[in-house]
Amino acid sequence: MIRTQISLDKKEYDLAKKQAAALGISVAELIRRAIRELLPVQEEEPWMKYAGFVATSDPHSSQTIDDLVYGSKD
Repeated sequence: MIRTQISLDKKEYDLAKKQAAALGISVAELIRRAIRELLPVQEEEPWMKYAGFVATSDPHSSQTIDDLVYGSKD
């Protein structure tokens, strides 16, 4: 991972911190997720868009991840 630095005004930082807390993640992870949303998906690796992004309390969620990434087979 490459470390970088950004500048936010106080209002942006406070909103980001509040949203991160609501999601139970760090501000850094919130920003990484926001950047992932904006970047184009690599065609050969569509699952990379969701790497580290799917959180669920369903212990069987890994059995349905292909539907999320590639779409339902129906």
